[in-house]
Amino acid sequence: MRVSRVHIVGTALLAAGIALPMAPRARADYGIVSPDAIDFGKLLIQHDGDVEVARRGGSGARDYTVSVGTGVTRWWDAVIELATAHAPGDGQPSGLTQAVLTSTFELTEPGEAFVDAALYVEYGQTVTRNKGGGANEFTFGTAIGKDIGQTTHTINLFFTRLLGPDQTATGLNVSYAWQSRWNVWEPLSPALEIYGDAGKPGQMPGLSRQQLLVGPVALGSIGVEPLGLGPAGRLRYEIGWLFGATPATAAGALRWHLELEIPF
Repeated sequence: MRVSRVHIVGTALLAAGIALPMAPRARADYGIVSPDAIDFGKLLIQHDGDVEVARRGGSGARDYTVSVGTGVTRWWDAVIELATAHAPGDGQPSGLTQAVLTSTFELTEPGEAFVDAALYVEYGQTVTRNKGGGANEFTFGTAIGKDIGQTTHTINLFFTRLLGPDQTATGLNVSYAWQSRWNVWEPLSPALEIYGDAGKPGQMPGLSRQQLLVGPVALGSIGVEPLGLGPAGRLRYEIGWLFGATPATAAGALRWHLELEIPF
């Protein structure tokens, strides 16, 4: 089954690559992709956001997304997102910036291999032009997870390519994220997260000139029945504060994630 699954994923990626010039990202800058969170038989309504604190005063960047997703199959998760953004600095405009389609392809059954693994693919179509224009984006990479005792460790390694007439850089850009979570209580568990942007392969700047944030996160899940929303479904949340670890990074960032899970 694993061989056929990888073959199907490879075929899907080839088709995505062929369709890129015609295809229509918009998620907040911070968030971990889990390799085994395929939501088959569930509708997910999600909101993500992050607010940065500028290192030299003034308002920092702010990003918000709303999304709807579901498990198309037991190994393929698809999400459609809309994103709004506010550039750093006082007096900057806010508005809708991107429409995004993301897919996560599970490569291993949870717990069947030494690590859980998934392939992540994202395409973001800009909806801004001219002075406020932005580039389209294609992102792909891997999500790998491992349970050790009461802890879960997840790493994301992503490669992003800007596309379209408004692109400001060429070549691939490397970014990564890490989460170590202590599973002490389903409604509330602590985690440590790391987010970094390393730049282009072969042209990566020194660490002090890379984007790097580290900080604690609280996350949990509760049934919606105590909230008066019916006997089915769950509400999941994440909220954390990330500290800028290099001079090239914002002083800090508040990030959050809210998710309503509705079985069908």
